[in-house]
Amino acid sequence: MKSLFYSLIILCCLSCVSNETLNKDNNHGKRYAIGKSGGFTGEVTEFILNENGKVYKYDYKYDREYFYKDLDKVDLHYFLEEIEKLGLDGVDINEPGNITYYIDVRIGQNSINKIVWGKNLYYPPKELVTFHDEIFKKLSEFE
Repeated sequence: MKSLFYSLIILCCLSCVSNETLNKDNNHGKRYAIGKSGGFTGEVTEFILNENGKVYKYDYKYDREYFYKDLDKVDLHYFLEEIEKLGLDGVDINEPGNITYYIDVRIGQNSINKIVWGKNLYYPPKELVTFHDEIFKKLSEFE
């Protein structure tokens, strides 16, 4: 009976530690949500890149993020440098369309700057579109 009791305590402690680790990864530091939505189905696809290289995918059906993969260090450094070059914290674009593309800069779960485009006859900076296409493709690859 004692061993069962101690086993349950250990399992509870391990559960708390793993939940703290997950919450620590998700709720602190800068994060970059890269997504697209709309079209005929209205489907939204979003990947979230943490500065530590962890990639999450957002599940809109169950309103939750789940771990998707770890990004290679080389790719992580490359994308963080590109984010810095583009100055995503200060880009001000809000032009949604039927098919909308976005980059949401977040601290934890809070958005600090959301860049949105897709409106007909609106042409965002080419570097931004190229970056979105490149990072979305890399984040969505499952290895």
